[in-house]
Amino acid sequence: MANDWYRKTSWSEANQADFFTRLKRSRTVYNKAQYLRIQAYHLEGIGSPELLKASLALLGKMLAEFPDKTQLASAYGQKASCLAKLGEIDQAIANYQRALKTEREFPNVKTGAFMQFGRLVVENNLTKLFDEALEELKELDLRGIKFPSDIFQAFGIRSIIAAHKGETEKAKEFAKIALEAADKAHSGLRCHSRVGLVRDKETPFYKSIQAIAQN
Repeated sequence: MANDWYRKTSWSEANQADFFTRLKRSRTVYNKAQYLRIQAYHLEGIGSPELLKASLALLGKMLAEFPDKTQLASAYGQKASCLAKLGEIDQAIANYQRALKTEREFPNVKTGAFMQFGRLVVENNLTKLFDEALEELKELDLRGIKFPSDIFQAFGIRSIIAAHKGETEKAKEFAKIALEAADKAHSGLRCHSRVGLVRDKETPFYKSIQAIAQN
């Protein structure tokens, strides 16, 4: 495919040379920013430490040289995701906060940073950020389509935070909603029935919610 040049899943010297040669040919800051961000996303998807660092380097180049405002929130969110996978939790939190701040400043672009931020906060028991995570979750109420995975994550986060605060009944109620969403086998969309379903129930996040519901 013609667009494979910015969707590479390996990053050899030849791959890099090809990518940057083609990148130079793109004319606008928007195009360059988008190509860098998409390539970073595909390298992150492989998940090795080496490629996560390569993804961060591409995002760093985008943010420094081609900071198109339509790509900034997504870039900060991707940077946060890579950092979290590398165990750099404090830096990941800071970049999710940058992504959320950027969305508020440029609301035409929406990302999933509000949910990813909340997940990272509860999964790492960052109690000082629990109230901030709950505040950011209000974003879900402002959006249109809510997939089962959205409801699972949002109410799962709320359940874990409520349990930490000693709000036992509320925690169980939220956990029940989250688990019911996780069991959905249909997205609610006629033509995309499998989009937005919860596919992995072996995560510590899911098991924490399950434990709250059973207590």
